[in-house]
Order: sequence, then C-alpha cells, then structure tokens
Amino acid sequence: MSGEMRVKVTKDGPYIVYGEVPLKEEVIKRDKDGKADKWEEKKKYPPVDTYDLCRCGRSNDRPFCTGGHLEGFNGAETAVRKKYDETAQVCVKAEGVELLQDTSLCVAAGFCHGKYYVDKMVRKEETLDIALQQTYDCPGGSLLIKIDGEPQEPQFEKGISVTSLQKPGPLWVKGGIQVESSDGYKYEARNRVALCSCGKSKHKPFCDASHVR
Repeated sequence: MSGEMRVKVTKDGPYIVYGEVPLKEEVIKRDKDGKADKWEEKKKYPPVDTYDLCRCGRSNDRPFCTGGHLEGFNGAETAVRKKYDETAQVCVKAEGVELLQDTSLCVAAGFCHGKYYVDKMVRKEETLDIALQQTYDCPGGSLLIKIDGEPQEPQFEKGISVTSLQKPGPLWVKGGIQVESSDGYKYEARNRVALCSCGKSKHKPFCDASHVR
C-alpha cells in the first residue's frame, strides 16, 4: 500500500520517490514567435510505488537512474535552507498586489518574459489574470504573486513532471510534495519546486538553469 508521497535526496545518488507519485513528461508549447506559451503533456508513465530518478545527468534511461552517479558524481546539497519568504524579493508593488522573485530558483522556462512581460501585466487589474498564469507556469516557484498579502497558487495535484526546456530540463515537483535532504532536513514543502536533473546546479537539489548555460 502506498505511503506518504515524498522525494528523498540520496548522498551523491538519485532521488528516491515514495508513495506512488504520478510521473509524466511535459514540454513548453511556444507561439509563432518562439515565446513560451503554455505547458503541454506529452507522456504519462505507468504508476509505480517507488522509483529512482536521475540527478547526475548521466543516465541513459532518463528520467530514471541507471547508475551513472557511480562514476564520481558530487551531489552535495548547497541550497540555502530558508523559506521562500526569507529569500524572495519584491520586484513590483502595485495596489494590493506584489510580485516576488527568488532568482536562485529560476529555471529559464521563459514564461516571465514570454508572450507578455509579467512585471507589466501585474500592474493593471485587467491584465492581472495573465500575470497570475505566468507565475503558475514558473516550475521552480521563482515567481509568486501575493494579493492583499495572500500567496496565489494554482490547484496542482501532487505529481512530478519531467520537463524539456531548451535542453532536457528539471524535474517539476507539484502539489506540496515533501523533499527531504540526504541528511534528513525537510525543505519547505511548496506547491512548485524544480529539482536539478543534470548535476550542474550550484543550488542542489534545486535547479538554477545551469542546464541551459
């Protein structure tokens, strides 16, 4: 029987996912100008109670671990162990509305400056819904809008999406699934976080867009 959904980071090894967490693949659908428009589901994986996901970038069966980390992968976790509200900065402040960003969580998905510029859309009531959707599509949770002090988040079901950005991208963990470090620390359980799957991030286990550099 499936237990609580959670992701365990292992020392210099894969992510172990417990609790029959739904797994699928999503890609960014772009408009005629090549700008990020929306996420599109491409594939669903069969349900499995427990599975291992690659975080070193050396797997030949992505997203699953095939032991590439045994070649000497350094998976030391270097992310700041603070809550989002402690690290994010207010980018835009309009009437009762704030746009916050933690740049260390940016995965370069491009929705913030895709078809529209989120910092412009958030300033006007008639375009606020567009700005909200742009932040919802930000997989790393770098962007967040607060209205009258209340964080605005979509109703994601718990699950993990394997993403493709300019190159194979991060693992998009949705719905407040707990991510636990290799030494037992529990990172803030957020509605949207992106875990590094290339092994290059300077903020492991979270993605920092190193995969596109």
